[in-house]
Amino acid sequence: MLNIKNLKKKYSSKGGEYIALNNVSLDVKKGEFVSVMGPSGSGKTTLLNCISGFIKGDAGEILLDNQNILNLKEEDLANVRQNKLGFVFQDFMLINGLTVLENVYLPQIIANRTIEEMEKRTNKLLTSFRISDIQSKYPTEISGGQKQRTAVARALSNKPLVLLADEPTGNLDSKSSISVIEAFIDAKTNLDATIFMVTHDAFAASYSDRVIALKDGEIVRELARKGTPREFSNEILVFMNSINGVAYEA
Repeated sequence: MLNIKNLKKKYSSKGGEYIALNNVSLDVKKGEFVSVMGPSGSGKTTLLNCISGFIKGDAGEILLDNQNILNLKEEDLANVRQNKLGFVFQDFMLINGLTVLENVYLPQIIANRTIEEMEKRTNKLLTSFRISDIQSKYPTEISGGQKQRTAVARALSNKPLVLLADEPTGNLDSKSSISVIEAFIDAKTNLDATIFMVTHDAFAASYSDRVIALKDGEIVRELARKGTPREFSNEILVFMNSINGVAYEA
């Protein structure tokens, strides 16, 4: 589904060159929920931005459904973002002037879906994420967890191959964070969604199938969940604290 091979990215400044990603290689299977963790400066956000095409990698390959998207022209890349990638951001990025229903409709309208297609897909998403009862409300009228659930529904509205999530629980309280993680689990279980999430949150990461740990632009370890999320969370915390020298919280 998503295959990254020997991805490199460096930044240049007056102080010299800074290597953000150094020969990063990883695979994400269809229907898999993968989290990427690491301290600030580890390269996780750069990795996500390279996959999305918001920044260009310097070398390597990013294969999405066997298509190398690393050096696509902007027009072709825009098509990939619209039809093959879904995005969930930390600050929701919902349009306040549109209702929940209209926000979920929007990507489908841009993609020129028929009314019948949009209604069928949107109703399924609203039901799956338990936001049918708030579909007529505006983002300013709903909770943080409901906003993020709406954002997940919108991101999945065009049936993307991969859902990219950038710190989706970063601005949320614990109750809203649980609501968001439940939305990802629902997406994986009921819609066979493939999720690639960057996070600092060990609790959120503990519900994923695998955690990829980055440090100084390199993958230092991959952790696979074998037990309960609570057990996996403890394993993540112990490992991340041991390699990063910073405190991760449960």
